[in-house]
Amino acid sequence: MTVPSHVASGLLRPLSAAAADALSKFYYPPVAAVSISYPREAIRTECLVGGELKGFGQLHPRSQGLKTLGTIYSSSLFPNRAPPGRVLLLNYIGGATNPGIMSETESKLVEAVDQDLRKVLLNRNAREPLVLGVKVWPQAIPQFLVGHFDVLDAAKAGLSDTGTQGLFLGGNYVTGVALGRCVEGAYDVAADVANFVSKYAYK
Repeated sequence: MTVPSHVASGLLRPLSAAAADALSKFYYPPVAAVSISYPREAIRTECLVGGELKGFGQLHPRSQGLKTLGTIYSSSLFPNRAPPGRVLLLNYIGGATNPGIMSETESKLVEAVDQDLRKVLLNRNAREPLVLGVKVWPQAIPQFLVGHFDVLDAAKAGLSDTGTQGLFLGGNYVTGVALGRCVEGAYDVAADVANFVSKYAYK
């Protein structure tokens, strides 16, 4: 079962209240994805390489005083994401230190991102962005707070205590949110499933 923990909590409650209670404790703060486009000349000269915006993107430490968590240079990473002369930027805002985004309008989120970009990437007199999309995820990325794995162990124990066999927990709240850890965790769960099936499958 690789759904988010709060979804798994609801699904598993009829089987184990203890497991469901544990799974409901993980914290997923909200994050908004803001996709906006600018003319290439909006980018500061010192941020260009050979006249182009290159690289993966940038992360913004809280110490910089910015609300935006980070920016992905979508049109630099993937072909045909923006017409010639324009750049497409995918920005993330919100997170555990800024859950107030849930009460903001889309226009306010775009404004906050635009203001931050003018501090670190754009010329301050750049044109207003072309807004391509704003998506708010109310429960986005699980936070690995102190005691996280103790809560996870309690969820697994709750399932085990009810005699539930053949049901395995997976996903980013189990292994970690990085893509690499999710892939590694998927292999681990697949091995657990294969081991279980080998014991009970007809020979």
